[in-house]
Amino acid sequence: MKTTIRLSVTSQAIILMLVLSVSAYSQGTDSRMVSSGGNKFIGLSIDPVTTTINNEGFSPAGLKVKGAMSVNITAEAGKFFSDFIGVSIGIGYGSYSTKLNLDSASYRFTATDSDNEQFEMRIKGKTITEDQKLSLVSIPVTMIIRYPLNDKISFYLKPGLSFSIPLAKTYNGTGIFTYDGYYAEYPVLLHDLPQFNFPNNYNNKVTDDLVVKSFNMALVASAGITFSVNDNISILAAGTFSKGLGSISGYEADSNFRLSEKADDMKSIMAGCTNAGLQAFGASIGIRYYLR
Repeated sequence: MKTTIRLSVTSQAIILMLVLSVSAYSQGTDSRMVSSGGNKFIGLSIDPVTTTINNEGFSPAGLKVKGAMSVNITAEAGKFFSDFIGVSIGIGYGSYSTKLNLDSASYRFTATDSDNEQFEMRIKGKTITEDQKLSLVSIPVTMIIRYPLNDKISFYLKPGLSFSIPLAKTYNGTGIFTYDGYYAEYPVLLHDLPQFNFPNNYNNKVTDDLVVKSFNMALVASAGITFSVNDNISILAAGTFSKGLGSISGYEADSNFRLSEKADDMKSIMAGCTNAGLQAFGASIGIRYYLR
């Protein structure tokens, strides 16, 4: 539903820009057209953005998600079909980072020891953190709606889709866990016995790969201004936004998910989430060279 609403807003903005553009053109605003050496161009942009891997639907509740800064770079090539409408396709490299915090978590389940006796494993964790990092190659395909303000400056809107392939994908998890074993038959509780795999306040530290889908899509949009330095070169400055369409997680749903089952074992929090989406927003600074 949220994606539908955003697409609707973008569509309305595009229609509005087209109406304004046609109106300006029909009124003979030749003095406001952007001068350029040609209608084909190549460009390069650098985007300092705040990125987030949204881990949603994790149980137990209380998961805190915090984004991180990243600098993405994109090269593009495109063509304007008129002074107002153009398209572009690019290739870029970017990264997403998220820091997750969970105050506490607890799990109970039936286990079997080395003597084939069943017991109840009781696990309590606290001060749990996880850093998730993902780098990817992206291919943005966008429409450009340009509205000249004068012979040097234009406002532009650039909506589209970005297709991405993940490269590096890692997580670093830490947490303090206590592992107890309760034997109801005796009854006895085994606590603080690390020699029997029941340590108390054990400091877990795990680094491993995230399991993510090999192909993802995102809705991208930027809006800003261009300044024509001369007939061939323009400088761009804009605000930019990206929102993943669907979850990037490659983990299978597990109703019995447990973050840790033994010492030196921590699964990724993403594996216990119902959705993991990418999001980024920030600024974009670029240069565009028009071909003669």
